[in-house]
Amino acid sequence: MTNAPRRAGFAALTLFATVLAGCGGEKSAAEGAADVASLATASATPSASTSGASTSGAATIGRPQLRLDTTDDEENRLWYAYHLCLRDNGVKENKGRSAGATGSGPGISLDQSGEPKAAYVACANKLPLQPPELDEKRNPNYESQWNDYVQCLRGRGMKIHSLPDGSGWTYDDGVADPSGGFDGPALSKVERECTMEAFGGR
Repeated sequence: MTNAPRRAGFAALTLFATVLAGCGGEKSAAEGAADVASLATASATPSASTSGASTSGAATIGRPQLRLDTTDDEENRLWYAYHLCLRDNGVKENKGRSAGATGSGPGISLDQSGEPKAAYVACANKLPLQPPELDEKRNPNYESQWNDYVQCLRGRGMKIHSLPDGSGWTYDDGVADPSGGFDGPALSKVERECTMEAFGGR
């Protein structure tokens, strides 16, 4: 199962996991099938370079800034506005999947081809920025806080370890229940708590 450091509200990204993974997109925070966790800067949107935006300089001006304590409802609204903009600018909607989605307003599941590119340029100012604490390039303490995050999860009973290249974490091998019994809302809760503890200075 793929997971990432969570802040309050970070679980909202799971609502949009189908958006543009094939366009060099960053993975959703709770995307279901893989064993390796993504970093906290992951989202369910195309990468900044693909979308015509970046996390530095003028490209961040006007973009909504997520916080560690952003609520699920607040984040849902921001991601919904971004995906609605993409749809309105020509990105095809997977209507069957959208009908089953939930969130702030009707959920939107979008085509993953990355086309038309002009839509991502037009909507770049609506693409939420991840909290600076969860951005390795903006947080000089990221590495130590990441290690604290992993240790927090282990302390809650999850059998995980960091990957050697620092790109995330994975479940330990040969453990009957490496998740420590956490799944769904319980997993989201413990990940939020550990994110706030490690990255929020609590």
